Amino acid sequence: MDDLNFRRTIYADPYTKDPEILEAAKSDPKKQAFWDEVRMMEASLEQAMNVPVPEGLADKLILRQSMDDFQQQKKRRPWYLALAASVFLASILSVSLLMQGPTDLKSDVYAHMSHMSYELNKSGKVDLAMVNDKLATYNGQVNEGIGEIVSANYCYLDSIKSLHLIIKGKDGLASLFVMPSEISKTIDDDFSNDVYTGSAFLLESAKIIIVGETSAQVEELKAKAKTLLSFSI
Repeated sequence: MDDLNFRRTIYADPYTKDPEILEAAKSDPKKQAFWDEVRMMEASLEQAMNVPVPEGLADKLILRQSMDDFQQQKKRRPWYLALAASVFLASILSVSLLMQGPTDLKSDVYAHMSHMSYELNKSGKVDLAMVNDKLATYNGQVNEGIGEIVSANYCYLDSIKSLHLIIKGKDGLASLFVMPSEISKTIDDDFSNDVYTGSAFLLESAKIIIVGETSAQVEELKAKAKTLLSFSI
C-alpha cells in the first residue's frame, strides 16, 4: 500500500482493523511510527474531551457540547475535513486547558484507568520486543516475568508523554505508567480513591506509577517492576 492511501485511511480511522493497513504497518517501521503518533494524538483529544466541565461557566458548557457534536460528526466527514476539524479543536482545547491551569497528575492517571477497556480494544498483539522498543524511548527495558503485558500504548499524563502498560497478574489487571523522572510532576507515593489504589516511585531515570483495584495487585506489580525493569541514566 502506498503512503498516500495509508495516511488517508489512518486519518479517517486511527483505530482501523483493515488487514491491508495492519500488514503495511507491520512491514514498514515508518508507517507503524506514523500510525502510533496519530493514535496518540487521537487518544489525547479523547482524553481532553472527557475532562469534567467546571460548573457555572457557560462558555465551557458550550465547549463541551461542541466536543460532543464533534465526536458524532467526525465519523461522517471525509478524512481531510476530519483532520482539519481535529487541528482546530486541538487549538481550542489548548487555550481552554491553559485557562483552567495545571491539572492533577492523579486525575489523569484515574482517567486512563477508567478508559482501560478502550486501551485494550485498540491494542493489537503485544510482545516483549515491542514493549522494549517503546521503553527505549525512556532508556528502559523489561525482562520476562513481569506478567502478561496485554496493552502498551503511549499516553499523556499532565502533558508529559508517558507509556501505559496494562499487565495481567494473578489478581487481575493492573496498570504501570512510565514517565521521565526529570520532568515528572509531583504525585503522592501512595494514593487512592473509591475505585483505585496506586503507588509512585523513582526507578533510576524513570518515574513509575502503578495502579490497580486492590493493594495486592499494586504490591505484586511493584515488587516485580523493581526487579525486572531497568533504566539507564
